[in-house]
Amino acid sequence: MSVKKIAFPYYRVKEGENLKILTEKFHTDSVKILLLNNMSPKQIKEGAFVKIDQVVKLKND
Repeated sequence: MSVKKIAFPYYRVKEGENLKILTEKFHTDSVKILLLNNMSPKQIKEGAFVKIDQVVKLKND
């Protein structure tokens, strides 16, 4: 795994993704995502912009 600094700290949720998938993809805590965005889990759906940490560990690198 590698650590990258993200220039644009928002991620656009793609079709079929939900909170669980985002936490696995970015190796972060679901509570952290919800608090950063002041959202409920139901609000995280396709097309929504979700703020993520500046530094994340990407699974595929």
